[in-house]
Amino acid sequence: MGVNLNAEVPSREQRLGSITGYDGSLRDLATLGCQGCLANKSRDFQTTSSCSHIHAINQLAGLDDTLVVDHAPHGCAGCQVGFTLVKNKLPVIPGRPPLSHARVFSTGINESDTIFGAVDKLKDAIRAAYDRYHPGEIYIATSCVSAIIGEDVKTVAREMEEELGVPVQVANAEGFKSKIWASGFDAYCHAAAKSRLKKTGERNNTINYIGFNNMGRQFVAPLFKKIGLELICLTATATREDFERACSSVASWGQCGSQSSYLAASLEQECGVQYFQHHLPYGGIGFERFFMDIGRHIGKEDLARQVIEEEKAKYTPEIERAKKILKGKKAFIAMGASFAFEYTRMLGELGVEVLHAVAFHYDPKLDNSNQDEKVAAATDVAELELNVPTSVNDAQQAETDLLVRGFNPDFLLSRGHDAVTYFSKKGLPSMNVDIGLIVMGYRGLAYFADCLVELLHNTNFVRHLGEHYESPFTQAFDETEPFQFYDEEIAI
Repeated sequence: MGVNLNAEVPSREQRLGSITGYDGSLRDLATLGCQGCLANKSRDFQTTSSCSHIHAINQLAGLDDTLVVDHAPHGCAGCQVGFTLVKNKLPVIPGRPPLSHARVFSTGINESDTIFGAVDKLKDAIRAAYDRYHPGEIYIATSCVSAIIGEDVKTVAREMEEELGVPVQVANAEGFKSKIWASGFDAYCHAAAKSRLKKTGERNNTINYIGFNNMGRQFVAPLFKKIGLELICLTATATREDFERACSSVASWGQCGSQSSYLAASLEQECGVQYFQHHLPYGGIGFERFFMDIGRHIGKEDLARQVIEEEKAKYTPEIERAKKILKGKKAFIAMGASFAFEYTRMLGELGVEVLHAVAFHYDPKLDNSNQDEKVAAATDVAELELNVPTSVNDAQQAETDLLVRGFNPDFLLSRGHDAVTYFSKKGLPSMNVDIGLIVMGYRGLAYFADCLVELLHNTNFVRHLGEHYESPFTQAFDETEPFQFYDEEIAI
C-alpha cells in the first residue's frame, strides 16, 4: 500500500488491518486475511500487555551516534535500562567502534506540565543531552501525555535543529494510538527513514537485512558473498553510512513483518530497493525458497542453488540425528506475529507436532507496494499446506495459560513477555527462542534442533520446580474456557 513519510504513521490496525483477537486455524487466518475478510475479536477482560511507545524508543536508541529525548513522564522510559544491557551484548562488527549504552533522556512530564505545558522543558532536555554527548542526530519520542496536552513537538524539533546544527527528528510514539506494540516499530522506521534515507538512483552489490540485531551475521554474510552480495545490517548499532549504502542495494528483507515492514517499504518506495517478504529464510525450506528468490532477482539462480545444496549437505546429518531424538514430541508456541508461524514450519521440518500456535498479533498484509504478494505465513499455508490450531492475543498470559492446560505439550517455545519463566515454574520445559539471522538456513535449523535436544535432555529441575507451584488464580478461573472473554467481532 506504500508509505507516506510526510505524514504521521497510521496504526497497524488502520493501515494493515492487523488484529489481536482470533481463534481458529492458521489456514483460515491466512486466507481470510488476504481476502480482506478477517474480523478482530475484542475481550471484555484482558491482562496487561506491552506498549508501542517503549518499542519505538528502544529501536531508535539502538542506532549508532544518536540519542532519544522521551517527552513523557519518567516511567515511560524506565524499562530502557534492559535494552541498553542487551545492546552491549551484541557482536561488534570488525572495523567499527565499540558499542555504547543506549542514550535515552526523559523530560519527566509531571502534573504541572500537563496544565502549563512542557515545551521549554523539552528544549532544555535536548540542549542538555546534546551538550553531554554531541550526537550526529537526535530523536524526540512523543507520548500519550504529550499528545493529550497538545505539545507542538514538530516546531520544537525544527527550532532545535537550527540551533544545534544536527538533524532532530520526531517519532510519533503515543502508546494509545494502537493496541499492537509493533506500531512502535513503525514509528521508529518512519523517523529513521526520514532522517537517514537518501535517494541515489544507483545500485551496488549489497543486500539489506532489517531486524533487531546482527547476531548470526558471521554465518549468513558468507552465504551472500558466494553469490556476489555484501550484507548490510540495518539493526541496532547501524550507522548513517549503513543506511546511505542501503539506499543503493539490490534488495531488502526483514527478520519479520512486524519490525521491518515499514522501513523495507520506505526503501522500496523512496529508493527502488525491492522488498522480499513473501518468503522468510528460516529453517531449510524457508532458506531454499528465499535464496532462490534472491538468486533469480540478481540473475544468479544456478549459483544460489549450488549454495543451497552445499548448506543442505553440510548440516543434514546433524539435523537428522536431532530428528530421531525429537520424534513424537509435541510443542506449544507463543511468540511474535511472523515467528510463531516460522517456528511452526521449522518444528515440522524436525518432525515435531505443533499442538497450537499463539501469535501476539497478525498482519493480513504488509507495507510493500505489491499488494497481491502474500505475507510469509499465508505463503506457507498456500505452498506447504501448513495448518495448525491458531489463536492471536497480545501476550495475554492468562489466556495462553488456559490454552496450554488443554493441550498438555511436551515443551513450550516463546519469546519475551516472561512466558518462558512462568511456564517453567509450572513444570513445563520452556525455551526463549532466538530470532533473526541466528536461525537462518540449514545451519540455523541445526542450531535450533540442538537447543531443543538440550532442553529435553534433562527436565528434572523444571519438573521439581513444578511440584512446588501454587496457582495464583481461583479455581473458578482455572476452569475457565480459554476464549470465554471474547466479547464481539469487529470487522476490519
